[in-house]
Amino acid sequence: MIELWESEYTNIVQMTVDGKMTEEDVERVETFIDGHYGNEETLNAFVDIKNLGGTDLLGIVKGMLVDIKHWKQYGKFAVVTDSVWVEGGSTVSDLAPGIEVEQFDRAQKDQAWEWLKK
Repeated sequence: MIELWESEYTNIVQMTVDGKMTEEDVERVETFIDGHYGNEETLNAFVDIKNLGGTDLLGIVKGMLVDIKHWKQYGKFAVVTDSVWVEGGSTVSDLAPGIEVEQFDRAQKDQAWEWLKK
């Protein structure tokens, strides 16, 4: 399941993933982006992954980037996860050339926000 909301920054969307991501979740992301950001604005994402629910990190990121028509809008993806997932960052960034993907440990949320705002 995925939840989305606008952040206090005009070009950063917040997402929380808690469990397996479904096709309905992908559609929800697309509808949200359409309604709040349109097609033109460059968009960064703060993604807090609480529980992968049987889906690996690569599957979640791939689903969010490849299956959404807005993936070309993304400039940066800050992925906050438990420290055990931090090791796969280079593989995740290989999924989306041109999009900067950085992974942060839960204790590094402030650094993730600072990185997105640059």
